[in-house]
Amino acid sequence: MRKITLIIFSFILSSFTSGGGYTYREIQYGESLIVTYDNNMGVIDWDRAGKKLAFEATFEGKSKIYYLNLFDLPINFSRSGLHVAKYVNELSDKKRVYVTLTENDTAFVSPKWSNDSRRVLSIGNPEESAEIFITNVSTRKTIGTKIKNIETAHWKNDTALFVVFKNEPKKLYLFDQIKNSKKLVTETNHPIIGINRQKTDLYLACYGGCYELSLKTKKLEWFELPIKGKTVSRLKRLNFVGLNYSGGSQVLDLNNAETHPFSVGENDGSPAISQDEKFVAFYSGYVNGIVIKRIDKKFYLE
Repeated sequence: MRKITLIIFSFILSSFTSGGGYTYREIQYGESLIVTYDNNMGVIDWDRAGKKLAFEATFEGKSKIYYLNLFDLPINFSRSGLHVAKYVNELSDKKRVYVTLTENDTAFVSPKWSNDSRRVLSIGNPEESAEIFITNVSTRKTIGTKIKNIETAHWKNDTALFVVFKNEPKKLYLFDQIKNSKKLVTETNHPIIGINRQKTDLYLACYGGCYELSLKTKKLEWFELPIKGKTVSRLKRLNFVGLNYSGGSQVLDLNNAETHPFSVGENDGSPAISQDEKFVAFYSGYVNGIVIKRIDKKFYLE
């Protein structure tokens, strides 16, 4: 049914579209761009330059990590403000567009780009060993780190990782890969299910809220939010981007006790904001694919 809906929707769009060498950065505030058309419900992550989007997909069997080169993605722009990547409109083979990062037979989840965008961290065999793997983007070679039993992880730098172990869900560690050692960074009152980094702050996602951890001052602050996803981001004036209890991806405004949904429906995935904090990518259950939106300027007002 979803595929039929998408075909009809794509046909309608094709009557009002214009092509041309533009990128997602051309979309205006409030507009949307559909970039995939299959069940990519898992974690999404932008590279630092905003050129690539890493995500999970299971269309070839087990969950693997892929990325889209957003600057090489032809787009059909619509007058309605709801745009579609050209290959989605044509229902072309995804293998022509998705770049595979994890080739071996293990299931992989939770991709995170390194600071230089040359490597991607992911968690392999998440239901059993839950080991951190690192993929070299240029060679597509994936190597296990032997750091196992991981709930969530993120880069600190080229040699150190922030990790949360499944048997210690309230403790955030810094794991030094050179010394093969770990040290406690902070301990929380709630189990941590996801880590997101924005400049010099970490956002530790928990069921029912998130912690903001300053890497400069080490200050840890709790924000109670009606969220359940593995990624949480903060905009100015206490506006947070997250997945609510009902499964809707949205901005949660603590200043005015309001929410601002990114899409219709209640079957979205955890949202991820770009490094420049101007765009959000999330899985939309309504279109059964990943959507990019430009975040409204009002969320940045002082």
